[in-house]
Amino acid sequence: MIANYIYLTLIVVLLFGAVIFAHELGHFLAARVFKMVIEVFSLGFGPAIWKRKYRGTTYKIGIFPIGGYVELPQMDPTGGLPAAKPKQADGAESVAAPQGGASLPPPPLPEPLPFVAPWKKIIVAAAGSGGNLALAIIIAWIVYFFGKPSTPAERSATIGFVETNSAAYRQGLRLGDEIMAVNDANVGNWSEMIQECARLEEVAFSIRRAEGTPTIRVPTEKNALGFRTVAGLREVSLCKVMAVEAGGSAELSGVRPEDVIKRFNGETVLSVDHLIALVSARPGLATALEVERGAQTLALSVTPQSDSALGRARIGIRFDPLAVDYDRVVHIPPGSQLKSHATSILRAVRALLTPREARSTIEGLGGPPIIIYMILDAVRKGLMIALWFLCFLNVNLAIINLLPIPVLDGGHILFALWELLTRRRVHPRVALAIHQFFFALLIAALILLSGRDVQRLFKLRRLSQAVAAPEAVTNTSAATITTNQTK
Repeated sequence: MIANYIYLTLIVVLLFGAVIFAHELGHFLAARVFKMVIEVFSLGFGPAIWKRKYRGTTYKIGIFPIGGYVELPQMDPTGGLPAAKPKQADGAESVAAPQGGASLPPPPLPEPLPFVAPWKKIIVAAAGSGGNLALAIIIAWIVYFFGKPSTPAERSATIGFVETNSAAYRQGLRLGDEIMAVNDANVGNWSEMIQECARLEEVAFSIRRAEGTPTIRVPTEKNALGFRTVAGLREVSLCKVMAVEAGGSAELSGVRPEDVIKRFNGETVLSVDHLIALVSARPGLATALEVERGAQTLALSVTPQSDSALGRARIGIRFDPLAVDYDRVVHIPPGSQLKSHATSILRAVRALLTPREARSTIEGLGGPPIIIYMILDAVRKGLMIALWFLCFLNVNLAIINLLPIPVLDGGHILFALWELLTRRRVHPRVALAIHQFFFALLIAALILLSGRDVQRLFKLRRLSQAVAAPEAVTNTSAATITTNQTK
């Protein structure tokens, strides 16, 4: 167990480190091309656990592996003001004299750094995002070549179950409806639908059915983790058997662990909750059951038995509610992967700038803890899933860093553009004030987001622990965590 945690931690650090390394390497290489002064190239922050100076640059690895930086003094719009020393009246720096001796002459002032043209600064600032984009392209080709495991919900936004006591059901949403668009924004899978619903208090679903394409308006509400979602909906999922109860109807009929239940009483099973409803409707009745076992499809017969404790019929099988079962390997073209990742991020940025969507979008933002958790979750699911998520992270970092916000690369580009257009730099004191203001905002935002993330992760852990309690049902942010349910 401990060895597994150590392994997962190392993989997460390596993957996150790869994202940061690609970004900083982009800055570094561009600065080298323009022969700029590079004082430090660091992966991680804090005291160095390893460092070496080579050709005027100190290379080091910080003790805290989250983040990194390249120190380029010629890119600093503040002119290094915080490091300035007090001056004497004549402008020379004061120098303490040795005891009993005469005053020493001031040390020679450092030579001014060579001038760097604004257009070169723009390229160096943008090169970090270029490094992330280059890594994203490489990863996208790897994922395309080897293929990515895929769930049914990743290929469409078809509804796998609707709770009959929910507002969604009352408004007319039904099992098997395929959601084509949310508020006129096209969605191609369940995750995209969730993201659109998380931004508004009411959404309009464009539904594809055999009889037409109606539009149905439904309210959203906050779930246990504080995210807005349409309550009562489940995505299409595989019904993969985790365990079969000894002596139960399923065991007697020939159902085995790892079987995937495809049809019940002639009806295609779209989710675990759908199967529960189908089984509950046929107590004591022999019913046709179709299961998939490896490459075989088996036709069985099972008789649901009433359970007085549960108040419904069941057949004696258990599913793993936290498992993500994949039924197909897909080869997504690299361009489609990059477009999907970029669209998702740009849609979030647009929502932040849209008054009616901004508040809900801010409530759904995550900080470093959530990012680390998502990387860890992707690693647990397999190498290709982890690489696919790493591609998303690189595209995310590339776009976010280009936003015109001081302390980000986009801020450096903004300062350089000002210099290019006006032929003069922003006054160092003005640049310093702007930098300090936005740096304080960034730190405050990270603290707030991290604090909220810790609370959400704690709640998620408590919900996950409910797995030990049969028949418990709890909603999460992106889907429903249904604990070990006895069917």
